[in-house]
Amino acid sequence: MNNKKLETAYLDIAIPQNVENLQLPDPSLLQFYKNYDNRVLWIDSEISEYTLEYAKMIMQWNFEDKLNNIPVEKRKPIKIIFFSPGGDLEVNNCLVDTIQLSKTKVIGINAGEAASSGCFIYLACHDRYTFPTAQFLIHQGAGTFSGTYDIVVAAIMNYQRQIEELGDFVLSRTNIPENVFNENFSTDWYLSADDAIKYGVAHKVINSLDEIIGE
Repeated sequence: MNNKKLETAYLDIAIPQNVENLQLPDPSLLQFYKNYDNRVLWIDSEISEYTLEYAKMIMQWNFEDKLNNIPVEKRKPIKIIFFSPGGDLEVNNCLVDTIQLSKTKVIGINAGEAASSGCFIYLACHDRYTFPTAQFLIHQGAGTFSGTYDIVVAAIMNYQRQIEELGDFVLSRTNIPENVFNENFSTDWYLSADDAIKYGVAHKVINSLDEIIGE
């Protein structure tokens, strides 16, 4: 083939449209699936209906471990890394129950902030680590109610029950004295990492990522 024919051959090559429009995948999506393969979940935004997906993942990993007859003590732990301001109470309750019911160990790591429902979900984890400068927020939260008098009264009574149950839950998962808890629960009670260790909110302050990578 002479140079002219070779040039014509190159010019006749067409790039398929699907290749032309090919885009690189979202780096955050790639990171999500990489974390998923390692059973690492990030709760790094407000607790919402989207966060329910994490409950489904925890259930799925438990089903897989049970189906494969993996003894509880040999299962690969699930790690949840927290940087959350809190959010939806019902989603909180679902995740708290799912984590506590999980036979596969769930490790919670506060990477900066575990506030409100983020803190309650963190407390459900079997092992709880915290970064040295992370903070925690425990409080009753706030609710809004609308409708007829009877509807509002019923909603308030239900909310009161949920708050009382959350208080009992916090006391059961920590060594906070009941009188200290009652004095602070109605306000925004911020705890440092050292405070969290003192009251049993967290089990360990980590000083190296190696301490959690090997878990």
